[in-house]
Amino acid sequence: MRIAENQGKPPTQSHSFYAIRIAFIAAVGGFLYGYDSGVIVGANLFLREQFSLSDAGFAFATSSMLIGSMTGPFLGGWLCDRIGRKNTFVVASTLLAVSAVFTAIPNDITTFNLFRFVGGIGVGLCSIASPMYIAEVAPAHMRGKLGLMYQLAIVVGALSAGCVSWVLAKYLPESVSWRWMFFSEAVAIALFMALLFFVPKSPRWLAEQGRDDEALRVLTQVDGPESASSEMKEIKTSLALESGGLSELLKPGIRKALLIGILLALLNNLTGFSAMSPYLPALFLKGGFPDKADAILQFIFVYGFMGLMTILSIWLVDRVGRRPLWICSSAFMFVALVITGFVFYYNLTGTIVMLSIFLLVIPHAVALGSLPWLMMSELYPTRIRAKAVAITTTFLWGAGFIGYFVFPIITGFSERQLGSVGPAFWLFAGVCVLSFVFGLKMLPETNGKTLEEIGELWNE
Repeated sequence: MRIAENQGKPPTQSHSFYAIRIAFIAAVGGFLYGYDSGVIVGANLFLREQFSLSDAGFAFATSSMLIGSMTGPFLGGWLCDRIGRKNTFVVASTLLAVSAVFTAIPNDITTFNLFRFVGGIGVGLCSIASPMYIAEVAPAHMRGKLGLMYQLAIVVGALSAGCVSWVLAKYLPESVSWRWMFFSEAVAIALFMALLFFVPKSPRWLAEQGRDDEALRVLTQVDGPESASSEMKEIKTSLALESGGLSELLKPGIRKALLIGILLALLNNLTGFSAMSPYLPALFLKGGFPDKADAILQFIFVYGFMGLMTILSIWLVDRVGRRPLWICSSAFMFVALVITGFVFYYNLTGTIVMLSIFLLVIPHAVALGSLPWLMMSELYPTRIRAKAVAITTTFLWGAGFIGYFVFPIITGFSERQLGSVGPAFWLFAGVCVLSFVFGLKMLPETNGKTLEEIGELWNE
């Protein structure tokens, strides 16, 4: 009835608000990922002593969540197609809740790592369902802004976890403070599960299931009746041309799209900041900050600044475009990593350490950390989107695990052999050169195009 009553009317402010509201709720999946990642940043200052860990054991405890995250997308791709994006959120939240409780109570590192793995599966499910859902409900002219809400939610989640960790580290004994850090995540999970009652199912998933009336109703609420009618026709035409089988991923055009998605995933983690982020408090301790609580406080400042830079990215992405942001940010990150390497190589301390980390935040927040989450969900046709995003997201988590695992090993080796962690930053600077070339030669511009128009790029 609502569609018939509004036929012929353009999108209104209420439609835009509805799109923002449901994208915001879906982005809470990113908040949970950010919170989970932020908790380990604070807790890992205590885990080494709590469980008497070696460098490798400490690196594995920090990165064990990411092993689960690598398996999450494969399960998530199947679940997103079978039960829908929204119901996948529910499964993810349940796994995260189990992890939050059981990582707070273990007395041995094996049990801790096991339930970090369980939570990682939940994070992996969110990482495929949230960006995909947002991309599928967002109008084309707002998709960049709304898509980057997921990255903003990650930052806010990490910032929130940092604040909670700082309070707990400051006012509770070390033997229990880290346990409460993990348990605190349960509050955010409960909020997310409550908010899920207020979001519709993805219109593209509904159309794929033959539930066209429901799909059209959602599209109308999001972008008005005229746009909804036009987009629904595009969706049906696109679905009619897609087989949805794995063989479709091997077609020449889709192979290129899949390669681009994989490279975005790898570069998201291997351009530097993601790999070092869980070790920021440890770097601040090396940089002259006096104690663990103070080091966590510096982490809060870093992620507060990252939140501002992510808002800048949201403002820029639909104005400047994805490709220019990526190219400029790759060059900026190269320079920032070289400078930061010299800061640590010459054992400088205090404010200059914080400023050098801030330099790394800017390109990561503006493009290198945020655009992969957006573009990996934009690049593929509807029927194979879940499968393709599952593959690229698995590469993202795999690269994340490598970064988390090797960073303390590389910095430890560099410090023993060269007297400083600085050269480790120069190693990541080399990856930024590859990222710059990738942006120039391969990365397409998806700004302003519908998902169906982007899918057509690979048929040209």
